[in-house]
Amino acid sequence: MQSKVVNLLVRFNRWSFIQVVRQTLVILFPVTLIGSLARLVVKSFLDANGFFYNILEIDVWLPLVWLRTLQFIFTSATQIFFNLLGVLACFVCAYNTARLYRKDAQMAGVTGVFALLLVAYRYGKNPQVPINFHMVLLGGKSLLLALLIGYGVGQLYRWKGPDQLAVKTVTWLNVRRQAFASLWPLLIATLLAMLVSLVINSGSFYRVYSHTYTTLAAASQEPKSVWTVLLFSLALATMDWLGLGVPSSYKMPLNTTAYMANLNYALAHGSAWHVPYKYLGSTLYNSFANFGGDGLVLALIVAILLFPGNTSLHRVARWSALPTIFNFDYSSLVGLPVILNPVFLLPFMFLPLVNIAIAAGVTALGLIPATPYPVLLGTPGPLIGFLATNGNWGTLVFTILLLFLDIVMYLPFVRLNFQVEARLAPATLGGEQDE
Repeated sequence: MQSKVVNLLVRFNRWSFIQVVRQTLVILFPVTLIGSLARLVVKSFLDANGFFYNILEIDVWLPLVWLRTLQFIFTSATQIFFNLLGVLACFVCAYNTARLYRKDAQMAGVTGVFALLLVAYRYGKNPQVPINFHMVLLGGKSLLLALLIGYGVGQLYRWKGPDQLAVKTVTWLNVRRQAFASLWPLLIATLLAMLVSLVINSGSFYRVYSHTYTTLAAASQEPKSVWTVLLFSLALATMDWLGLGVPSSYKMPLNTTAYMANLNYALAHGSAWHVPYKYLGSTLYNSFANFGGDGLVLALIVAILLFPGNTSLHRVARWSALPTIFNFDYSSLVGLPVILNPVFLLPFMFLPLVNIAIAAGVTALGLIPATPYPVLLGTPGPLIGFLATNGNWGTLVFTILLLFLDIVMYLPFVRLNFQVEARLAPATLGGEQDE
């Protein structure tokens, strides 16, 4: 049975689209890692509500002018790396797709970038800005869209584009011939992108697309039944796995009326045991299903490091561990990879639900209190529940046990992933493909 599953996963990963996506994610990993580290610095060290900002009392010894300067520098890195990640992804995906079929990869990559920019172009919204874009479509939140556009452009070059230059010496004449031979795929990609852009700008599609994730996140905080919370969490995890989540989302927002009612009760009575909304989705998720961000990725990283074998995967896990500990997990999603990886789909989607259900049950039994207190930005995931109860040691022990359970549950999937990686290792980007 296991060999059949491995064979099925190997065939899936040899599908040209998935193979190109994996190659693209490998190249994107250093960019997302630097972006995640920059976001960690901004949120945890340079924000007044940050974890290390308050522990190190940075406002006491760091002059305000230096603090503002560092905020500008690291925020700019975060904005560039994440808000334009889709542009880079589209270029690399189109490049790799064309190269897969030994076509002109450079022009395919350039065409992919122009196609994505045309799709994201915003019609006449601000006359003061001559070029305006729907920025959500260019960033990491729309990574799947960028990958699909890049792959589609690469396929256009497969059918209509010129072959790669096979000459040893590249001359202006050769380059000019390549450029003219690329006119047809460039023209077709432009027309298709303009058509898609017209649809996006003329209807409510963009509004629905751009607000779906935040709407689900907001709905999951409301004082609904635990089953409703689990359903919304499952939808959010699905979007994250598809590459449609929010890069480096460190927690769900905590600003609803129900959350404030819990906080006011705890402050007034000096206790979190009898708050009015014990099973609030946002606090359950943030305290017990947020170990390393979405999908309990910290548990996945530990499971990978505990399992012998694939040294390259260990290297990625070690590099991405630091931001992931503080719940900035996007580099882990890209580098391991988790995004569009069917091996990790089930634990990524359902283990957070298991954690929420167990935490709700333990809370109902009165073994731990609710977690109404706010925590600082960038607080390590395993400490959130402890600090959100104002230091309840039973909650800390329960959280550690829960994390241990998550690591154990991830181990079979890590073993399966290593087996698939071992089978795929001899393959190269130019090898045979399953269409």
